[in-house]
Amino acid sequence: MKDEQHLSRVERRKRELEQQEIESSHVDRGQPDEPSIHEKRREQATRQSEHPFLNEQMKDSSKPKNGTVKPHRKRSPRISLFSKRKSSRSKSQHATRQSESSTPTKREMSHSSKQPTKRKRKWKGKVALFLLVILLVVGYMATSPFTFLIMGSDARVGESLSGSRTDSLQLMEFVPRSGAVQNVSIPRDTYTAIPCEPEREGDKITHAFAFGGAECTVGAVEGLTDASVDGQVVITFESFMELIDLIGGVNVTATHSFSEKGFNQTYEYTEGVSYAMDGDMALAYARHRKSDTDGARSNRQTEVMTAVAEKLASPSGWTKIPATYRFMKEEMGLEMNVLQMASVGLTMISNPEVNKMQVEGQDAYINNVYYYEPLEESVQTIRDALDLSIWGTVR
Repeated sequence: MKDEQHLSRVERRKRELEQQEIESSHVDRGQPDEPSIHEKRREQATRQSEHPFLNEQMKDSSKPKNGTVKPHRKRSPRISLFSKRKSSRSKSQHATRQSESSTPTKREMSHSSKQPTKRKRKWKGKVALFLLVILLVVGYMATSPFTFLIMGSDARVGESLSGSRTDSLQLMEFVPRSGAVQNVSIPRDTYTAIPCEPEREGDKITHAFAFGGAECTVGAVEGLTDASVDGQVVITFESFMELIDLIGGVNVTATHSFSEKGFNQTYEYTEGVSYAMDGDMALAYARHRKSDTDGARSNRQTEVMTAVAEKLASPSGWTKIPATYRFMKEEMGLEMNVLQMASVGLTMISNPEVNKMQVEGQDAYINNVYYYEPLEESVQTIRDALDLSIWGTVR
């Protein structure tokens, strides 16, 4: 009876424990204020330890009846969300540490890679600045006033320039920034000082070429006008015709009615009529002086040379500029650089109004030799007109 009572007690105790576990599970789900499952299990363990008989019964019930021992199952380790979070956090921290340890090298690499780009930028900036300075210098020089002397020799076809005289003298000043063109015609018999004739007080300016060539003529013109000649060219009858034919002829409106014999035929010119002239016709027009004055002849020569410049400055004449430059350099002794040619071209593109002037004078005889003695007032007016700034204003 005692054993049965003990067994009943044991069973009752088991039932109580089972009931407690059920209640504790319900409490864990919805009642946070009651003790947790872990605390109840601890109390149960302590109670079992207080009842040795119950512990023995539980040990006996855990053994198999046939005496065989069941293998003990190994429980797999519990994996909680907190452990995963911790591991992921540790991995992220490890990755950030690795990235932090690697970032200095990347910065160093990026810094080292940026250094050549900065150097390239500095180098490109210096080159751009240098080109800008050159462009400004070239632009300034190309737009500076340019004075040019045209010397027309009276050497006939097949004759040498040596010992010849200047049949005409045209001093032209180009001012690109204002589009101004000054044209001074100097008669061949103008009485003035000649640099290559120091023993004489003065002589006809046409003799300067005969005694000292183009250099002496330039000096005589500079002494008369107080201008600085920057470029020059010497034109003969033959080279004049070849130049006109090379550029394809010029269009000139006649300012006087007359007839003149050329090398090929006799030409008739009517005032106010425009003519498409080839080399022979243009030379006949420029040489005529029988029916009017020497000044009118100089003006016609200026008209032809202005027509040549306008033809080269037009879009149709741009392709002819290199060949024209070479021809004038080789056959006419042209002294003009590219910047000076640009100065002339920029001025002529603006379609300027040419200010035509001529040295005015009076007839004079010295030692029974005829001279054209210039008037001081006329010479001073020409000097003032040629004394221009880069903007075309009088200094």
